[in-house]
Amino acid sequence: MRRIYYGWYIVVACNCVAFITWGVGIFNQGVFLGYFAEQHGWSTAAMSAGATLFHLWAGLVGILVGRVIDRRGPRGILIAGAVTLSAGTVGLGLTSELWQLFPAFLALSTGFASIHTVTLGKIIARWFIRFRSRAMALATFGAGVGGALLVPLNAYLLDRWGGPAGGIALAVITIIAIVPLALFVFKDGPETLGLSPDGDHTDDTAATPVIPDTELRDWTASEAMRTVAFWALSAAFFCGMLAQSGFLLHQVLFLKATFGLVGAASVVTVTTIAGMVGRVLFAIFGDRWKSRDVAVLFFLLQASGFILFAVHPEPWSLVLGSAIFGFTMGVVVVLQPLATAECFGQPSFGRVFGPIYMWIRIGSAIGPLIIGLLVTATGDYRASWITVALMLVAASIAVRWATAPLRVPAAAV
Repeated sequence: MRRIYYGWYIVVACNCVAFITWGVGIFNQGVFLGYFAEQHGWSTAAMSAGATLFHLWAGLVGILVGRVIDRRGPRGILIAGAVTLSAGTVGLGLTSELWQLFPAFLALSTGFASIHTVTLGKIIARWFIRFRSRAMALATFGAGVGGALLVPLNAYLLDRWGGPAGGIALAVITIIAIVPLALFVFKDGPETLGLSPDGDHTDDTAATPVIPDTELRDWTASEAMRTVAFWALSAAFFCGMLAQSGFLLHQVLFLKATFGLVGAASVVTVTTIAGMVGRVLFAIFGDRWKSRDVAVLFFLLQASGFILFAVHPEPWSLVLGSAIFGFTMGVVVVLQPLATAECFGQPSFGRVFGPIYMWIRIGSAIGPLIIGLLVTATGDYRASWITVALMLVAASIAVRWATAPLRVPAAAV
């Protein structure tokens, strides 16, 4: 009886990392900011500046992470990410003055970038080729679980015992979930176990796996930047994450007026559950289509949810729009490393995806700030949701240009 391919154990371990990456690093930002708005009356625009710093710094860290993980593997990066993310949650929990948000967000950002899609994407690209879409979708299924469990938990702790309780609890969960896996489960590629991607054995009794030419190309960052594919991916996911990160930060603030803090956190749970459904469907069907074609569909579907917010902001439509957003949200994130790997292969994945990730994080940084400024200027979120819907339409147009470059560059140095 053939043993289960170890790559699938890696997928399970990646789920535990994703549980923390999104559950702590993304979804709970809005919960903390909703808590600060209630406790201190800080303005939406001022707090959004902290999230802008978070995403800009994550982009810079992501470039370094991409280079390190190409050379040294994932273990050290995962441990460093867990420690710095934990420091960020403790910092947020102890925040009592507005300026303290910024160092806390810097620490949170460093940890987030170290265990986000640059790292997870590289890990999955090393272990899978034929089943990469399925593996990446399943590897990030834990993101929705993290949001579904950790958002209401943190909201309850903040509401009942205040900031330190929530921050310390998230830090402890982060360390317990990631550090043992980094030390004992993650391996630096299938070749360390005598395997090839997807579980193909390389001994004399097994057929040599056929590896597509695109997987064998080795790009430098500067070579990749001279291709249309690089800028198509950068533009598409810049626009997409501008919309996505803006909503994630402002979701609780937007919904709190209708549902209250704990009720808004419950709607976030609906969002994350819908995200799990989206990932499952993508895991089943995603290998059948090119990533860019799926991205077009999901960008446009996500835009429809924001239009619903803008034209019909009733309680039922807020829940439905949040569910539509959640259904598309996880898949859009999964598509970022998948589309990059389709265009540029895995040997230089971290080297190429790092700069793309920088553009993703710049979009993520601008989104919360634009929404915060529009809310301050107009007094509600309607103009914000129309703006982000237009950005998603632009993303659906840009991603159509993300096709694998034909020229095979010289080997990277």
